[in-house]
Amino acid sequence: MTRPTATTPPPSGEAPPRRADRRRAKRIDDILRVAASHLAERGYAATSLDEIAETLDVSKASLYHYFPSKEDLVLACLERTASSTFERLAAVAESSLPPRQHLRALIRTQVVILVRDEPAGASLFLHDLGLPQTARDRLRAFVDHHDEIFKSIIDKGIRRGEFHVSKPPVARLLMHGAINFIPSWFHQSELTPPEEFADVVADTLLQLFIDNNTP
Repeated sequence: MTRPTATTPPPSGEAPPRRADRRRAKRIDDILRVAASHLAERGYAATSLDEIAETLDVSKASLYHYFPSKEDLVLACLERTASSTFERLAAVAESSLPPRQHLRALIRTQVVILVRDEPAGASLFLHDLGLPQTARDRLRAFVDHHDEIFKSIIDKGIRRGEFHVSKPPVARLLMHGAINFIPSWFHQSELTPPEEFADVVADTLLQLFIDNNTP
């Protein structure tokens, strides 16, 4: 299905986004990006709405216009990162690739997200930042859904005989652990570009699910 562009009229009956709506969406995205960066660097308790407002060069009242509290802002940061990640992983998961290529593509996509596209947002999920309980509960739901995306492909690969692993849950946890630890030591300037690095990681971790004695 063709997506509307600047020169493509929207579907019948659907009005194009107004300039005010586009500006509002961009403002919210800017706020969430800066907030995620502050949270990743300082944790929840040390993150100040005053500092976020100063970084954005807006008033604190402007932040409250979009987010009534710091907790609401954190929840929105989690939602933004999760939605973006799930959208990209779902595009891979819904493809018709065989399980082996499917899992490789999922791993590669996740690594690119972590090291190139959403390093600050990823930190909200990978580190204990002292988030309030509401945010912790939401984060847990996101993590479970994220794991299910990978598990469904791994289970399919096992059923089809493409994957051979004695303890699938252990292999899956090892895979997640290896991926999640990457932001702690990856520095683009010292290693290969993110895309090439993601290829190496995907090929390496795929071996957790493949019997090297099988074709």
